[in-house]
Amino acid sequence: MKFVDELYNFYKDQLMADEEDVDLLIYSIMQDLSREDMLRVMSELNDNELYQITGSYLAFKLKEKIVQDQDLGSLPNDKYLN
Repeated sequence: MKFVDELYNFYKDQLMADEEDVDLLIYSIMQDLSREDMLRVMSELNDNELYQITGSYLAFKLKEKIVQDQDLGSLPNDKYLN
Protein backbone atom coordinates (compact mmCIF):
# COMPACT_ATOMS: atom_id res chain seq x y z
CA MET A 1 0.00 0.00 0.00
CA LYS A 2 1.53 3.24 -1.17
CA PHE A 3 0.30 5.29 1.80
CA VAL A 4 1.85 2.87 4.32
CA ASP A 5 5.10 2.81 2.33
CA GLU A 6 5.24 6.62 2.42
CA LEU A 7 4.53 6.69 6.17
CA TYR A 8 7.19 4.08 6.82
CA ASN A 9 9.81 5.90 4.77
CA PHE A 10 9.07 9.18 6.50
CA TYR A 11 9.00 7.83 10.08
CA LYS A 12 11.23 4.72 9.94
CA ASP A 13 14.06 6.31 11.93
CA GLN A 14 11.68 7.54 14.64
CA LEU A 15 9.50 4.48 15.23
CA MET A 16 10.10 1.26 17.04
CA ALA A 17 8.11 -1.92 16.50
CA ASP A 18 5.85 -0.83 19.33
CA GLU A 19 2.15 -1.12 18.71
CA GLU A 20 1.45 1.94 20.86
CA ASP A 21 3.79 4.14 18.76
CA VAL A 22 2.11 3.01 15.57
CA ASP A 23 -1.39 3.53 17.01
CA LEU A 24 -0.54 7.06 18.12
CA LEU A 25 0.98 7.93 14.76
CA ILE A 26 -1.96 6.60 12.77
CA TYR A 27 -4.50 8.22 15.07
CA SER A 28 -2.73 11.56 14.73
CA ILE A 29 -2.52 11.33 10.95
CA MET A 30 -6.14 10.25 10.56
CA GLN A 31 -7.34 13.26 12.54
CA ASP A 32 -5.84 15.49 9.86
CA LEU A 33 -7.29 13.60 6.88
CA SER A 34 -10.46 14.80 5.26
CA ARG A 35 -13.05 12.37 3.93
CA GLU A 36 -11.73 13.04 0.44
CA ASP A 37 -8.18 12.24 1.57
CA MET A 38 -9.34 8.93 3.07
CA LEU A 39 -11.28 8.04 -0.07
CA ARG A 40 -8.17 8.79 -2.15
CA VAL A 41 -6.10 6.45 0.01
CA MET A 42 -8.79 3.77 -0.27
CA SER A 43 -9.00 4.19 -4.05
CA GLU A 44 -5.29 3.30 -4.29
CA LEU A 45 -5.81 -0.11 -2.65
CA ASN A 46 -5.61 -3.25 -4.74
CA ASP A 47 -8.48 -5.72 -4.45
CA ASN A 48 -6.76 -7.87 -1.82
CA GLU A 49 -5.98 -4.86 0.41
CA LEU A 50 -9.57 -3.61 0.10
CA TYR A 51 -10.93 -7.05 1.04
CA GLN A 52 -8.57 -7.24 4.04
CA ILE A 53 -9.54 -3.80 5.35
CA THR A 54 -13.25 -4.34 4.79
CA GLY A 55 -13.14 -7.84 6.28
CA SER A 56 -11.26 -6.66 9.36
CA TYR A 57 -13.72 -3.84 9.93
CA LEU A 58 -16.78 -6.06 9.48
CA ALA A 59 -15.36 -8.78 11.76
CA PHE A 60 -14.57 -6.21 14.48
CA LYS A 61 -18.03 -4.65 14.28
CA LEU A 62 -19.75 -8.07 14.36
CA LYS A 63 -17.72 -9.10 17.42
CA GLU A 64 -18.61 -5.79 19.05
CA LYS A 65 -22.33 -6.42 18.44
CA ILE A 66 -22.07 -9.94 19.88
CA VAL A 67 -20.33 -8.65 23.00
CA GLN A 68 -22.94 -5.91 23.44
CA ASP A 69 -25.82 -8.33 22.87
CA GLN A 70 -24.44 -10.80 25.38
CA ASP A 71 -23.85 -7.93 27.79
CA LEU A 72 -20.22 -8.91 28.26
CA GLY A 73 -18.90 -5.38 28.49
CA SER A 74 -17.00 -4.16 25.50
CA LEU A 75 -14.12 -4.98 23.23
CA PRO A 76 -10.92 -2.95 23.55
CA ASN A 77 -11.65 0.49 22.12
CA ASP A 78 -10.21 0.74 18.63
CA LYS A 79 -10.22 4.40 17.72
CA TYR A 80 -9.99 3.63 13.99
CA LEU A 81 -12.92 1.26 13.70
CA ASN A 82 -15.61 3.20 15.52
